[in-house]
Amino acid sequence: MSKIAKALSRAEEELGLEAGLGSGAADEAWFVGQAHGVRAESAVAPARSAGGDGMRESVEVRYERTKVEQACFRKMEERRLLGENAPLELRDAFNVVRTRVLQQTRATGLNTIMVTSPGRGDGKTTVATNLAISIARDASQTALLVDANLRWPGISCGLGMDTGPGLSDHVMSDVPLESLFVNPGIAKLVVLPAGATQEDSLDVLSSPRMQRLVAEMKGRYPDRYVIFDCPHLLGMPDALAFAEYVDGVVLVAGEGETARGDLKQALAMLEGRNLLGVVLNKSR
Repeated sequence: MSKIAKALSRAEEELGLEAGLGSGAADEAWFVGQAHGVRAESAVAPARSAGGDGMRESVEVRYERTKVEQACFRKMEERRLLGENAPLELRDAFNVVRTRVLQQTRATGLNTIMVTSPGRGDGKTTVATNLAISIARDASQTALLVDANLRWPGISCGLGMDTGPGLSDHVMSDVPLESLFVNPGIAKLVVLPAGATQEDSLDVLSSPRMQRLVAEMKGRYPDRYVIFDCPHLLGMPDALAFAEYVDGVVLVAGEGETARGDLKQALAMLEGRNLLGVVLNKSR
């Protein structure tokens, strides 16, 4: 049975159940593929963990060139994001997702991950943001969260931060990348906002410059995961085109929201991609 078929079988089974993982429940995760390494902007001071060779390192980050804008934890709580007062159930849920992703990717350097969904409203931005925050809380990893949903950006709003220039401004107008990164007051997490919205978002996401940018983000720092919040799959081509650039894909299905046929179609569209898993996201 193919990985896609296994994902479909498991996800169809889970879609009919009450998943007890707060705002996001992790399904079985699968992975196929190869990669290199990643990291992107501020000064970093790694501190080696105690132990012999082969031990991972703890990572500390000092934001000297990156803008710091404190996220609104009240707004994050409203959006079921992992703020400072997030309930234990929510933290545990995304620690499960993080652990499964890291187990499949860390040893082989697969560190650029696209989060998408069959349709709008399935909760992929919530899952992408919480996955990035959870990875940043791992002692030996940092995270870069990129809003690649250029038609309907949502990451800055979810974090309660100002909407400013971002990814599209760099790709289309040569705005220096270093001036666009924002630390939301969460240790070891950097956000690259979407920037100016784009009706013709496919032209930006499928451009050679975007492909080079993803490769640059991937290769600059070995401790960093890059999480891309991408548009939904059905009815628009952006995410399908962007999937060619990343090491792995996380698919988000809305529990009680995503139709089985839509899930099946989305999984079929991802055939041949590195499907890391399906996350069932509770709408309430």
